[in-house]
Amino acid sequence: MSTINLKSTRQKDKLSSTGITGMKAVFCSFCVFILFSFTITGSAKDRKSSSPVSIYTQNSYYFQDTEGKPFMFIGNYTWETFSGVNSDFTKMFDYLKSRGINLARIWLWWGCEELPAGNGFPEKNKLHIEPFLREGPGLANDGRPKYNLDKFNPAFFERLVQFCKAADQRGITLQLMTMDAWMLKKQHLWPLHAFNRNNNTNNVDGDPNNTGKGIDGKQGFCSMGNPKALEYQKAYIRKVVETVNRFDNIYFEIANENFYSEEWELTLCDFIKEIELKMPNQHMTIRRDFPSHHYVVQKWDPLTVHNGIMEKRSLKVPLLFDTDWEINENGDEVRKAAWSAVASGGHFSYMDDAMQFRTDTADIENKRAVLHKQIDYLAKFMKKRTPWEMTPDDSLVKSGLSFAMANDKELFAYLPAGGEISLDLSDMKSKMVAKWYNPLNGKFSKDFRIMGKPETVFLAPDVNDWVLIIKVK
Repeated sequence: MSTINLKSTRQKDKLSSTGITGMKAVFCSFCVFILFSFTITGSAKDRKSSSPVSIYTQNSYYFQDTEGKPFMFIGNYTWETFSGVNSDFTKMFDYLKSRGINLARIWLWWGCEELPAGNGFPEKNKLHIEPFLREGPGLANDGRPKYNLDKFNPAFFERLVQFCKAADQRGITLQLMTMDAWMLKKQHLWPLHAFNRNNNTNNVDGDPNNTGKGIDGKQGFCSMGNPKALEYQKAYIRKVVETVNRFDNIYFEIANENFYSEEWELTLCDFIKEIELKMPNQHMTIRRDFPSHHYVVQKWDPLTVHNGIMEKRSLKVPLLFDTDWEINENGDEVRKAAWSAVASGGHFSYMDDAMQFRTDTADIENKRAVLHKQIDYLAKFMKKRTPWEMTPDDSLVKSGLSFAMANDKELFAYLPAGGEISLDLSDMKSKMVAKWYNPLNGKFSKDFRIMGKPETVFLAPDVNDWVLIIKVK
C-alpha cells in the first residue's frame, strides 16, 4: 500500500482514472492523526450497463450517474430527516428537488431513542425510530424497556425503503450514515446508547474499560478490540445493506465523526464491499472510496478552502466540502466558501438547521431563505458547466484573488472579493467572449469580447463576489 504525503500541488495534467488503488494519507487536526485509505473502484468494463452512483471513470474527482453521465454534488441536509419520527421526508425531498439540489447526507441511527435537551439541535426531545426492538426484560437508563439487539425493528427498515424510494423518484442521492460517533464523546449521552451495557439484553458493552463514554479506540464502540460489539454492528449493517441494495441513488458512510479507529471504520467499509459482491448493486463507501467530511477542509475563508482542496487533489478522488463542523449564520461566508470549493474542483454539501420539515406542523420556517436561494444559483450554474472537462489551475491567475478552472474552450473564475484580476488566456484561442455572473442574484451581465494573451486584466463590477465566464467564440 502506497503512502501519499499531502503537500500543495498544482494539477495541470489531463485527468483520466479508472479507479483508485490503495492510498493512504496522514493529516493532523487538533493534534489527532487519522489515516485514510482508498481501494479500487473498478473500470467501466467491470460495471453493469446500469450501476449505482459511482466515481466518474474519465475524471476521478467527479461522479457519474446510473448511465455513466458525469455530475457534481451540490447538497443540503439536516440532522433527523430519516430518524425523526415526526420528520416529513417527502416535504424535504420535494423542497430539495424544487431547488435543483442532488445530495442529502442522512443519519440513520443516532444510537438512542431520544436526545435530551441541550445538544444544540433546533428543537429538543425529538423521538427517533430505532433499528432494534425494545422489549426488555428490564429497563434501560432512559426508563424504557431495554434493547434486544438480536431483533430488528421492522418499522425502521420499512421506513428506510420508502425513504430511499422517495429520494430516488426526485433525483436525489443519499449519503446513508449507518452510525453516529458524535454522541459517543458526550458523557450525558453515552448512558442512553443502545450499546451501553445497561441498555441491552445481549450483554453488549461499548465501554468495557468504564471510561464513561464510547470513544475508547482500543475496546470501545469504534474499535477492533470489542468483538461482540463489532458482531452486532456488522449484523445491523448487513440488514441495512440488504434493505437498500436495490437502490442506485445511495452510497454509505459508516459513522459520523469517528476520530477513534480508522481500522474499525475501514473494516466495516470492506464488510459492505464483501457482502455486496453477491448482490445486484455495489455502492461507494466513505472512507474507503473517498474521504469523510472532516478530512477535506473545515474553514470558511475562501483561500483556505481553495488551498485545502488543491492540496488534496493528489488523492485523485472526489473531494466533498461538507460544512458539518458548525452552523454558520453568516450566509455570505457560506456562499463564498461553497463557490470557492466548486471552483477548486470540489463538491459542496451544506449542513442546515433551517429545514425542519415535520408531520405535526403545517408551517415551515425557512430562516435561511436567502442563502438557500444562493445555493440554488450555484447548483443551476454548475449544471450548465462541465467541470469534469476542466482543470483547476492556480497558474492561470497572474494577479488578484481568484480561483480558476479551464480547458482550451472555456474558463470560469471565482472572485470572492471582486476587484481586479489578471488571467493567463494564452492557451485559449484569440477570439473569446466573456460575461459576469452574480452569485447573489443569479443574473448574468451582457457578453463582451476579449482577446487572449498571457495577462488579460478584468475588473469585477463591484467588491462583492463574482464569477467570470470566458468562452472561445
